[in-house]
Amino acid sequence: MIRRVLFVSLFFFGATSFSPAAENVPSVIKGITLFSNQALVNREAEVTVGRGVKEFILELEAFSVDKDSVSAKVFGEGEIQGVQYKEIRLKESPQENIRILEQKLRDLREAKRKILDEKEVLNKKELFLGSLINFSQAQVPKDVQTNFPKLDDLEKTLSFLGANFQSIYERKQSLDSKVQEVEKEIKLTEKELDSLRVPPQKTKKVIEILFNSRREQALKIEANYLVHQASWQPSYRVAVPLSLAEVDLVMFSAIRQKTGEDWKNVSLSLSNMIPSTGAGLPSLASWFLDIERPRAKSMLQERRVAPQKAEIAAPSEEPMMAPQQEREEADFVYAQKTELPLSFEYQIPQGVDIQSQDKETFLPIFSKKLRGEFFYYAVPRLNAVSFLVCRASADKELLSGPLNVFLAGRFIGKTFLREKKPGEPFDLSLGVDREVKIKREKIRDKIKETLWGMERKNVVRDVAFKITVENLKGKPLKMKILDSIPVSKTDKIEVRDVKITPLPNEKNYQDREGVLLWEFEIPAGKKEEINIEFVITHPKDLPVFGL
Repeated sequence: MIRRVLFVSLFFFGATSFSPAAENVPSVIKGITLFSNQALVNREAEVTVGRGVKEFILELEAFSVDKDSVSAKVFGEGEIQGVQYKEIRLKESPQENIRILEQKLRDLREAKRKILDEKEVLNKKELFLGSLINFSQAQVPKDVQTNFPKLDDLEKTLSFLGANFQSIYERKQSLDSKVQEVEKEIKLTEKELDSLRVPPQKTKKVIEILFNSRREQALKIEANYLVHQASWQPSYRVAVPLSLAEVDLVMFSAIRQKTGEDWKNVSLSLSNMIPSTGAGLPSLASWFLDIERPRAKSMLQERRVAPQKAEIAAPSEEPMMAPQQEREEADFVYAQKTELPLSFEYQIPQGVDIQSQDKETFLPIFSKKLRGEFFYYAVPRLNAVSFLVCRASADKELLSGPLNVFLAGRFIGKTFLREKKPGEPFDLSLGVDREVKIKREKIRDKIKETLWGMERKNVVRDVAFKITVENLKGKPLKMKILDSIPVSKTDKIEVRDVKITPLPNEKNYQDREGVLLWEFEIPAGKKEEINIEFVITHPKDLPVFGL
């Protein structure tokens, strides 16, 4: 017996001379290939058919399906005559999650109504008891006074009123607390429901497959389609031991999916490829030269540029992790990597459950041991602190994403890892070291005005700075210091008589004019000093920015 595997991409039916009855075939999601901005869904179904042309319908619950991506395979003897994606209008949304939340919202609102009704009854009881007290205090007729209760009866009445008032008060307090809890639950449910209604579903999405079966047989059907509102991005965890021997880098995938379909026990693959929205090749326009025409400056161009941030982010103040237990630490189960011509793909080894909701799911992808260069880094002009830094080399698997840093098992801060070329170095900030003291002070700032005849024309400013680095640790350390000297952008401002001791290891660091880099080792308990002097001359009436 010969079994054939047939495959066809999206194809719209032409006119046929017959219209077979459509059979709704139950299907389940078996596999997901998740890209950075969408997901490829693999849905499977099994059905037993007789001989002849059959029409199968596979229902989808996704909010947004790329109809051009729909394809199908049928495993059996016969031919696929067509595959069609359709949207059928519905009065109600078919998503099970939405139906459950809507019912939950109705139940919560009914519970709130019952609580308020009970509270209204208590208010009426309280009003009645109050009316008895008011009656006892009012002027009553003489015939009623003759029958006024005895002292014992009054004490019992007052005791009865007091007990009931206390009971009503306590019950109302309890009901108020319940109302607050129910209202909070209603708001959370409404928020979750709104996140799933993107937009409100008014159609049923189906894939129709027309298949000519050669005989009575059991068929296996596979359908694939792209859905939106699903994504993943890398998130890193860096663990550094106290020995500073190496760095353990773990990449996690932060997964979000609000497709409308729950992924239950699916085979999940993560791809770093970005699906192209168009397959056209780029074209090149002519290269023209022309004279620049003057144009008015926009308001945006006139705004001052914000100062550049330091290269290495300072760690955020987060609570430390609990000490590790003495038992052997369990390791993560990592994904299996496959290198494709255009991308990497990571297959999660176990089945995964990810519901369609507004939350992130984190799964470990891989772990690497990096051997880097450890040194201390400071930018005294911006911040008088010293950072412990590990400089490592990237490979082609490292993508951009947030990075959490742990030193000796304790969380010390977070930063962001930008995508690097293979072999390109990147720096990991391991936190501020208080045993490396940094000080930058202005030791001279003299201003005088020059005389040309009797009129003062220019201002001369003589400035000097001193940077001090002190190693309070019990061992030598390697230090890198960044600082800068002013750079004039006009011939009306002159920077001259620049004196720097010691000379920097690199001028115009990373092609930034005026930025200087010093690298040196500081023995334990010793200091190093950097002295920077310069003179600035500019016209008296010219405002100078940057001083």
